[in-house]
Amino acid sequence: MTSFYSVHRYVERAAPMLHMAYLMDWVFIFLLLGGFIVLTNMDPFFNLFTLDDPSIQHPYATTERVPSIVGVIYTTTISVGIVVIFTPLLHRKNPALAHVVNVSLLSLALSVILTEFVTEMLKNMIGRLRPDFIARCMPAPGTPLHGLVGIEVCTNTNLQVLYDGFRSTPSGHSSNGWAAFGWLSAWIAGQLKVFQPGTELFRSFIAILPLFGATLIGVSRIEDFRHHITDILFGGILGALIAWYSYRKYFPHLGKANCHMPFPPPAFNMDSGIDTVVDTDFYDSLDEMEAAKQGYSD
Repeated sequence: MTSFYSVHRYVERAAPMLHMAYLMDWVFIFLLLGGFIVLTNMDPFFNLFTLDDPSIQHPYATTERVPSIVGVIYTTTISVGIVVIFTPLLHRKNPALAHVVNVSLLSLALSVILTEFVTEMLKNMIGRLRPDFIARCMPAPGTPLHGLVGIEVCTNTNLQVLYDGFRSTPSGHSSNGWAAFGWLSAWIAGQLKVFQPGTELFRSFIAILPLFGATLIGVSRIEDFRHHITDILFGGILGALIAWYSYRKYFPHLGKANCHMPFPPPAFNMDSGIDTVVDTDFYDSLDEMEAAKQGYSD
């Protein structure tokens, strides 16, 4: 039987490696994923409505242009694929290749899963009706047209379809699209150094291509009568903000000379129990670096 001492020694040896691999960050992301799953199984806030509200009288589309699961797979798979395929090509001579791949995937996972968690939480709290809600509800005959009524007038026995009619704001497709493709756009911009002086224009075009995909996904939800235009805008802004936060959490500003490299991992000291962060300052020019060495730079 393995002794407690041997297990302790193994953990002691493995701790620095796990720490530098951002193990706790990965654990936190999986906890967020668990929270998202819990939220998807919770009932939303059942808002009141009137049958004569034209904004919720659109038909229910049985076939969607971009189904929910397809949208998530589409955006996430493309983003992960580009990182996994092109990072070894862009960093083929970089000894920190594994670190770049790990941190890139970690940053992307944070963007997507945090966005999904926040989006689902807001959907349940707001309880806004989808444009096709009346078709989902199937109101009972004799329901008043002008007065406020509640979910009790609905006769649809498919509760999944009915309850989902209260989850219009914000758009999950839009927020997820901008979380994945917005992050990917920033990542490509950093890897290609599009904001460095003298870079070719085509690099910038490559960097903004994912944003077109995110926009088209959001527009498809209007065409399917699943969301109001404000839901799309809200979701897009939410996803873009979280994408930018998730990217900047691990990567320097796009204007930095080393913007293609993630921040170095934190140093780990088992004896002191105190984390120290490796110097993460990046400089745009050799002059600025020299000035910093001489104490002339902030």
